Amino acid sequence: MGTNFDFKKYFTRVAKYFVYLIIVFTLVIAIFSLTSGQQGFKYTNLFQPGTGWQIALFLVVMSLIYPLFGFAVKKVYLNKSYEQDKEKIKDVFERNRFKLVCEGKEFVQYRHSSPFLRFMRMFEDTITVNFSDNPIKLEGLRKDVYRISRMIEYAVRDDRNDE
Repeated sequence: MGTNFDFKKYFTRVAKYFVYLIIVFTLVIAIFSLTSGQQGFKYTNLFQPGTGWQIALFLVVMSLIYPLFGFAVKKVYLNKSYEQDKEKIKDVFERNRFKLVCEGKEFVQYRHSSPFLRFMRMFEDTITVNFSDNPIKLEGLRKDVYRISRMIEYAVRDDRNDE
């Protein structure tokens, strides 16, 4: 999370994940009701009486917790400066179908190029690369940040022969 926790971004993600969990929960209930084969199936048959508040509490708690663990900041050590390795880093993002969307004095932001994937990730697919210091810092969706950071570490290694 870092020292500069952004409450506005956190609560936006909480709201998005709450809606996402409600949609997934509703789809699961709909699939059960459609595949049950019973006439007059009632979704209330899936739950014990009085568990509605427990389900609602579960959805709220999960949406409050996931943004804390689903997003990460990862440091990537470079052997050279960012400017010297900039093209290699940019190539890693492009090979993973990310495109440059914003470039600042000390950061760049990449977003996935697939509209469908962006929708499935609720438009929370931006990876910010802060290159104000070495190590550079990648911030975004945990699985993407960790995967791309490993690829950057491999791409900027000095002990392999560049073609």
